[in-house]
Amino acid sequence: MAQIAGQGRWLLRLIVIKKLLLAGALFAVSLAAVFGDLHYAELSNFAESWGNADHQFLASLALKGTLLGPTRLISLALVSGLYAVLILVAAWATWVGRRWGEWLLVGVLCLALPLEIADALHEQSPRTWIVLGLTLIGLVLTTRMALSPGGQQ
Repeated sequence: MAQIAGQGRWLLRLIVIKKLLLAGALFAVSLAAVFGDLHYAELSNFAESWGNADHQFLASLALKGTLLGPTRLISLALVSGLYAVLILVAAWATWVGRRWGEWLLVGVLCLALPLEIADALHEQSPRTWIVLGLTLIGLVLTTRMALSPGGQQ
């Protein structure tokens, strides 16, 4: 039984690390959206100059920013930033063994689940099904850890 609990903690830590990477990506999206909002008038110029300099990724981001418009860019920045903070708090609290952190991580995983199901049904690639599978495994594991009498201990 102790071996199962040890494996559960190990898997839970991997889930937390994955969520921390996601939070970092969301912060990057948030910062990019803020940059796009602050420099919205120049985004098309950025897209053109970055495209000419063979920076296709940056050029495509600038082009997408011009298509979204300033209001959607600031909304994207706020939503992705707040979700990143929520993930960071849940990940930290789970890592240090707080029971409420486990429940918050369950909530974060539940929030992502409908989007990941829709993405997997729409895109139908191995990557989307793997991500959905990992989320489901994480949800089951985290819920079991949160419901156990001793939590992570």
